[in-house]
Amino acid sequence: MEKEEKPQKLPNMAELLRRVELFSDIDMAILDKLIKIATIQQFRNGETIVLAGDNRKAMFFVIRGLAKVFYDSKNARNSILSLLDIGDFFGEIQFFNKKIINPFSVKAEGECLTVIFRGEDFREVVTNDPRLSFRFIEKVTQKLNRAYMQIASISMNTIRRRIRSCIMQFIDERGVRTPTQDGKSTVVLRNRPTQQQIAEITGTTRETVNRELSVLVKDGYVELDGKNLILLKEFTVDS
Repeated sequence: MEKEEKPQKLPNMAELLRRVELFSDIDMAILDKLIKIATIQQFRNGETIVLAGDNRKAMFFVIRGLAKVFYDSKNARNSILSLLDIGDFFGEIQFFNKKIINPFSVKAEGECLTVIFRGEDFREVVTNDPRLSFRFIEKVTQKLNRAYMQIASISMNTIRRRIRSCIMQFIDERGVRTPTQDGKSTVVLRNRPTQQQIAEITGTTRETVNRELSVLVKDGYVELDGKNLILLKEFTVDS
């Protein structure tokens, strides 16, 4: 006799949305509106979430796992433009301009869980709440600044500078200050990007990234602890 499969427990949508910094402390009334228009979708490693040219008007929020944004061209090697972590979002280009067709593709890096809002529904909730609207614009501005920093990094004339700038950016954006046993503190980048991911972002090879990380470790700037990176002392692109 076949064993009857137990139905999977549905995740609590309110709990999932609270994981997104944008929604972490909004009023319950606004959260309820978002819950009513939200859908959940799970993606496997390497599975396409959004394909370049997709004209859907939707907002995607990463709830678990990672997703990579890349430019897919027959005349160029795929490269990571952005690595999206828990709480990050994409789809804002179409959100602000209905005439623009999405030029980028997004794929899951490992198992990736997303919450999706239809663009018009999300727009209505956001624009009707001034506080949420301001915070959303603030987050979009932060993404724009991140893009400017990446452009500046790419324009740097050495691979070494690009790699170090990329690592510094991840530390600044996602590093968490953690107390140490001696009463001081250090910055820990948990679940650090892989060497291959850094290589794709900076337009180089994994071996080159490995060598540069080894130099940073040898010179006492960082320590690698499993999937974490610990900043021992500040460094610059020219350190």
